[in-house]
Amino acid sequence: MAFRRLIPIAVACSLTTAMATPAQASRTAPEPYCVVHKCIALTFDDGPAENTETLLKVLKKYKAKATFFMIGNRVKKNLKLVGKVAKDGHEIGNHTWDHKYFTDLTSQQIYVEVRDAQRIIKKATGKNPVLFRAPGGLYTEDAKEIVAKFGMVQIPGTVATKDYIKDYRNVKLLTSKALEIAEPGAVVLMHETVKETISSLPTVLRELTKQGYRFVTVSKLLEGQKLTPGEVYPDMLPDDSDEMEFPDGTEG
Repeated sequence: MAFRRLIPIAVACSLTTAMATPAQASRTAPEPYCVVHKCIALTFDDGPAENTETLLKVLKKYKAKATFFMIGNRVKKNLKLVGKVAKDGHEIGNHTWDHKYFTDLTSQQIYVEVRDAQRIIKKATGKNPVLFRAPGGLYTEDAKEIVAKFGMVQIPGTVATKDYIKDYRNVKLLTSKALEIAEPGAVVLMHETVKETISSLPTVLRELTKQGYRFVTVSKLLEGQKLTPGEVYPDMLPDDSDEMEFPDGTEG
């Protein structure tokens, strides 16, 4: 500070003006990572589960980061494991307390589902989730307002491998589907509870790496965008072939 007081006022003003010029600011501010790289966000619902440890090992081998939308009552039983997921650099989103469809709940019940999951995830990771995914992709206006109150945005996913359908739970089929739907900027919906999905990942990660993809968290994918709590992101229409409302007897 003493050094700065010795600078003549005119010179100081000149320096300040120079620092504030848009041209220089644009040179110093880096572009968001996914503006300059070919990014894709892999997401896994309904954990933590018995496959989570294996999934973490696969992701680590291929230097991939992912986003886990976790169920609160399962987090409560696996606090240490959830903490490890976060420590490994993955993102954890809120997938409600016990995966009840919002269309079957009152506004107060939805609030409790979101609040309780938020609290237990923070206990496990030290951070409040900023991402939310509704069970079965079933959204309501009440849910939008409640999610906004907790400072989260909604991430339904833009494409899915459809591993929530039992007939799709074949390693070869899920591998083919994942490679087929991959595209820059996509948020891929999968489930860590489906063992065939986990078994398909080494091939999927290896092949997409060859294609130049970088595997990032959802927040990394959205970096640089102005996000409004409660709203749905990314600003991409889901593939018409990937229905996000799951029929009875499936998972979401």
